[in-house]
Amino acid sequence: MSFKKPKPPRLSAAAQPWRESHNTPIRKVYGRKNLVLLPQIDVQTRSNAFTHGAAAQPKAQNQASPAHLVPLRVTPDKRLIEHGHWTHALQVYIPVYLSLLHRSNNLRSVSRTAAGSCQCPASVRKLNIRVLSMEDIVSITVCACRPTQALLALGYFPSSPVRPSFAFDIKMLEFASQLYLRSPPNMTAWSSTLEAYLRGRGYQLAGVDIIRRKFAKAKRYYQLLVAETEVHVRKYALKTRLESQVEDSGDEEEWVDDDEELMDGDYLAECCVLCFGAVAEYDDHVPADVIVCLDACFVQKRMEPQHSSGHDAPLCHPRTRVLTDKEVKEAQVIVESMRPAPAPRTNTTEPPKDDSVETGMKVPSSVLDGCSESFKAADEKRSKASSKFFADTGLMALLCHHDKVLWLANMTTPGERQYYAIALLLKLFRALPSHLTVGILYDIGCQLHRSCTKWDFIPDYMDRIIWGIAIFHAYGHQWPCQLVYHPRKCVGFGLSDGEGCERFWSSIQKLVPPLRVSGYHQHIYTLDLQVDFLKKEGMMELGDWLRRKWDTCMDKKGKAQGVLDSCPFSELELDDFWKDQVATQTRPLVTATVNLAKNTIKSILDLKEHSKTLLVDIKKLDEAIAQGELEDVDEVMHERGELSAKRDNIEAQIRRKMGQLGVTDKQNLKTLLGNKYLQVRMQARALKDRIQAKLRDRKFELDRLNRSYNQVSASEHCLAEHVQTQVTRHEPSVVKSVTRFNKLCDDLSELIRTRKAPRHAVSPLKLDQKTIFSLDVDDPVWSDKGLTGEDVQVPEWLGNDDARDGIQAMLMIARCRKEECYLQREVCFLSAWLVREWGYMEDCLIQCVDDDIAYYLKRQKATLLLQGALWARSLTGSTLVDVNDLNFWGPASSEFKAALASHFGARVEEPEDAESDSDKSDGSNRQEEEDLLESIEQMQLGGEEVDSIQEYLDLREAAEDRGRDEMGRSPRKRMRPLSDD
Repeated sequence: MSFKKPKPPRLSAAAQPWRESHNTPIRKVYGRKNLVLLPQIDVQTRSNAFTHGAAAQPKAQNQASPAHLVPLRVTPDKRLIEHGHWTHALQVYIPVYLSLLHRSNNLRSVSRTAAGSCQCPASVRKLNIRVLSMEDIVSITVCACRPTQALLALGYFPSSPVRPSFAFDIKMLEFASQLYLRSPPNMTAWSSTLEAYLRGRGYQLAGVDIIRRKFAKAKRYYQLLVAETEVHVRKYALKTRLESQVEDSGDEEEWVDDDEELMDGDYLAECCVLCFGAVAEYDDHVPADVIVCLDACFVQKRMEPQHSSGHDAPLCHPRTRVLTDKEVKEAQVIVESMRPAPAPRTNTTEPPKDDSVETGMKVPSSVLDGCSESFKAADEKRSKASSKFFADTGLMALLCHHDKVLWLANMTTPGERQYYAIALLLKLFRALPSHLTVGILYDIGCQLHRSCTKWDFIPDYMDRIIWGIAIFHAYGHQWPCQLVYHPRKCVGFGLSDGEGCERFWSSIQKLVPPLRVSGYHQHIYTLDLQVDFLKKEGMMELGDWLRRKWDTCMDKKGKAQGVLDSCPFSELELDDFWKDQVATQTRPLVTATVNLAKNTIKSILDLKEHSKTLLVDIKKLDEAIAQGELEDVDEVMHERGELSAKRDNIEAQIRRKMGQLGVTDKQNLKTLLGNKYLQVRMQARALKDRIQAKLRDRKFELDRLNRSYNQVSASEHCLAEHVQTQVTRHEPSVVKSVTRFNKLCDDLSELIRTRKAPRHAVSPLKLDQKTIFSLDVDDPVWSDKGLTGEDVQVPEWLGNDDARDGIQAMLMIARCRKEECYLQREVCFLSAWLVREWGYMEDCLIQCVDDDIAYYLKRQKATLLLQGALWARSLTGSTLVDVNDLNFWGPASSEFKAALASHFGARVEEPEDAESDSDKSDGSNRQEEEDLLESIEQMQLGGEEVDSIQEYLDLREAAEDRGRDEMGRSPRKRMRPLSDD
């Protein structure tokens, strides 16, 4: 007996309202003849935010919507909901966290008993929470009314802000936070190691990798809690300070109610106390009140999220250094509205324009064009990171010359757009007082100066800017550009190098792998944490930095003064030589009408010669392909295509230049092409001009390298190697040009000998490849004999070594004098900031009524005292400051001594009695004992028997006399006999 499934009933047209609106037939699934798919119906929200199916069948204007509309239920993002709970919870956690720090003496002894436990009745629901630490896993029970606050009071941080199932020991979170500020963040490695460690001790965890996300979330929001607490106490201190000022002055108009405005005024001083610790009036001795550097990095990029996941939870540091999208967009609108769009390319050829100096600039346009072609950063259209695969393509940073980050801009474009730099500069100038001037060092500072002058991007601030280029990138610029923008040659930068951004990129290089795959807000938040950490770490070293810079300045000034004293020229003469050099080498290339045809002919001849060279290379590749001796034919074909494209481009230039010539010029060109002697002589003359220009630029660029042979610092050696690499890379082309020139000289001599040259023609002098780079005054490279009939007169600044050395020494002394002014000013700012902060801290402690905040302020006061003690210790004995000035730094000298004794004694708590001399020397003696024992062990392993300390000393001295033992060549340390213990 067979059973046949009944067919589904057919619906009438009245029962099919969707047919009227969509008029779509019923669809059947292939292979499922009994399965019927009904067409899609309209789905729209009440706010008409989304309508499905409207595009498929447009409705008539008067047609009513279908009777049955299904409202779309929008599910909120769980990450946003959770972050909202965290944001609210952190504000509640701040007083609990401050109380925990107070009760536990800064987490030294955390009490696990609840202080002020919940008073809820026993019937209230309890939560069972597993707590993980470095030692064990325990389960605790807390009341469900305020579980997270109860956990934090016990020294545990929850994994969730509402109903947590896990919590982590706050000491472990603090240790992980400090660890990952100094190493690449790796939550997977940490959590897997912790799980394996706890499992090995017998603690069981249900599942695998169950704590990674929970631990990462707890660590993330614990760090945010620490930052929010610091800002909360800072606001409290600033308000207390403002209240005391208003009470003293009696002027209530000074009161500021807005917390954000209050913190903004304190922002720059928090970034760098040497630059913004105090505000000085206009100083004639300091051309630039603030020196900053700009640079972009395309290594710090973030990949595009998969599956269009969008942004992560909006996590934000309370003192973020990253510009908002609105601030970047504002600068973009300014740049794009002021600068017109580039004109489309046409086939028509415009006649060449005379070289000139643009309005507001100091170097010719041809030099700026050459610098633009040399740098990738100057080409905004050049793609340095794919915007297809990366949502954030890089970072641009603005740092002061003490390597402290002021602001960062997150880049999303493939190239280095100028509006990122403009956005950072606008942010800086809006935060500075109106009378302060700024020196800006940028690897393409000449191009940014040109754009700002030409298009008026920041007209209100141009008169307050001194433009320069960073030292490490200066050698990629044209030499006339270096004469104007190099910080060692222009006034206003002292001995600043402008490479603080490069050092900053190096310090955050460890963040590249984890941030490559992070979310947008996590990316920014991690950068803010790292910047804040670097700032706090650098605060302790400001005194060492000032003394080191002062000693370097004095050393360079002394050496330069010695050179200047031995120079046969006076400073006035050297100054005239320098001005003549700058005026000569920054002079525009004058192209008169009578010489236009001659220069065009020379250019045509050069291009023809280059085209012949490319044709020879193409023929060689064709022969190699025909013989079949190549392994990678595709690569060779690609290379041949590039050579062919270059040759076609050169031939197009030749045709364009031929079109520029008049009828007479074309006849001259035909005559020149027909006269072998004239053709060879013009080629030799053009080639010699290029050799002279290359040698002249090389001579000045290598001046620093030739003077750095006695430098011992790693930075000087690194810079010297960079200069050597950048400059000597042109040597093969110079040698090749000299070889070609000598070949042309031989050709001219042969034409003269065979009487194919005009009467009284003279053969030019050949160049020696061995001495070509010395640029001696009498070198044949300066003689145009046989080419034009005239010789070139070499100026003193070019041909006289004493004059060149004297100019360099004069410029170095001038830069050192400015550096002295900067350093002395920065010491004054440092001491003024310390005195002010110390007084404010004491006033806040007196007026503070909250014991927990008072404890936190005491910890900050101890840190401030240690900073001041380290600064005073570093500057003591230096000629940078007077000894008597160290007594006016706020704290007393006895407080400084106590702070240093506690710091270098490495004691957790300060003892009641003074430490004895024997105890103080115990650490150093113990180290000497360990070194001694290690040396004895090494000698015994080497085959020598040592029975006593005296025998060891005898063997060591004998090794020193023979000079064969490595230990004997090292300086002898003071040692004392080992104790009987």
